Amino acid sequence: MDTSFDITRFGALGDGAHLNTQAIQSAVDEAARTGGTVYVPAGTFLTGTVELKSGVTLELHPSAKLLGSPRIADYRQVSETEDADRRPWHLLMARDASAVTVRGGTIDGNGPAFWEPTVGDDPLTVVPAREPDPARAALTWIRANKAERPSPMIDFSHCRDVRIVDTRITNGAGWNLHMHCCDRVWIRGVDLDANLLGPNNDGFDITGCRDVMISDCHLSCCDDAIVLKTTKDSRSVERVTVTNCVLRTRCAALKLGANESFHDFRQITFSNCVVFESNRAVGLYSFDGAVIEDLTISNIVCDTRAPFLFNRPIHLDVRRKGPGTRHGAIRNVLISQIVARTDGRILMTSEEPNGLDNIVLRDIRIVCPVLDDPSPGGDPAVGGAQFSNCSLDARAAMAAVVAENARGLVLENVSVRWPDGSDTEGWNPPLKAANGTTRLFTREEFTASGAPQFHFLWARGLSGGYGRCPAATTSSPEVPLYVLDNCEDWAWLE
Repeated sequence: MDTSFDITRFGALGDGAHLNTQAIQSAVDEAARTGGTVYVPAGTFLTGTVELKSGVTLELHPSAKLLGSPRIADYRQVSETEDADRRPWHLLMARDASAVTVRGGTIDGNGPAFWEPTVGDDPLTVVPAREPDPARAALTWIRANKAERPSPMIDFSHCRDVRIVDTRITNGAGWNLHMHCCDRVWIRGVDLDANLLGPNNDGFDITGCRDVMISDCHLSCCDDAIVLKTTKDSRSVERVTVTNCVLRTRCAALKLGANESFHDFRQITFSNCVVFESNRAVGLYSFDGAVIEDLTISNIVCDTRAPFLFNRPIHLDVRRKGPGTRHGAIRNVLISQIVARTDGRILMTSEEPNGLDNIVLRDIRIVCPVLDDPSPGGDPAVGGAQFSNCSLDARAAMAAVVAENARGLVLENVSVRWPDGSDTEGWNPPLKAANGTTRLFTREEFTASGAPQFHFLWARGLSGGYGRCPAATTSSPEVPLYVLDNCEDWAWLE
């Protein structure tokens, strides 16, 4: 029995102009009856929403492209959601399916068709340039957000045994790839190339999923690259590993939680990744009461050469998003063997005492080509929703490592190489942006002038734990190595 279903047998035309939604869906439906492969030959096949079914493999020839229609009317409206970034239109989708595979070729969401066009030199509108002016890139997506757009472009919900392998994903109009409440997911060998100005242009969003393996991927996108979430309509995230990936993003590269932290996260590893031009390499956030626990983050090489203020290679934050929200926790986290080139700081904060619990930073090397002045962070109007908003003193602290309200914090073999005037190419753009405001900041506003006066450590409200960092130094001999406030039983070991 022939178990391969070529979409051209169902009337599909690869001319990039003919709408092939019905032909492709017919091939999928036929393959689902017996289990089989839907084959997309070389060519560009324009399509609206296609729903994949259990037992179906969608295989694209290396020169095949599925191109999303530029008309929202060609997409099926599937559901409504409270999340503004999750819209009810998708290019590829699956619901309650098992043993589904997508492999090969290119999936192109035609994102620019759903974005506002450039208006003169206005820095707040999107342009489809591949290499945007970094002084403007940070703000371009703010206005370029049409409500009616396919986002996520690829959306799987309540599925099992899903494989997305050896394919290229590009031009999502919003989120690119979303897994929601799925079990046993393999994402391997994916090249995701999204516009660096794309609105809400996340790479992989993993929401309420369990037993997820992500490896050997290359991602370039405007918003979060690989982000784990727990929304109101999901469950906890458990048993996830991300390894051997190269990530480029204007936002967070490896991230948990933030505004989607309603349920817990546990048993997660991030390892062997390279991150570049990222506002944050690692970000762990509990704002909605989630407990984030039992994580290892290791062997990460990163830089934060992004056109933003307040870049940070590592950021942990536990707080309440608003009145009535319970306070969560981040605990049992080992972060080790990190090499970071940065203009910012490691920042770890909790709104309440002991919200950070048993956090270990070990064998971390920080190189600072330049140092941004963190003092604008003391203004609550500057910095956006993911910037330790209940810890204004910590946000503005002049230190390489900043920690507030942590129990059992351990710093071992962490060191900093301070600016020496060399190797600064690309680190001093004339303008930078800051989330939470549409201002563009001039170099004089964000560059630490003269000899920067940075401590190695600024800490408040530590209990238990210790620091043992024999190579720790300050940016200036006049500055104390550390500033400790209410840290009576936390020890600095010489």
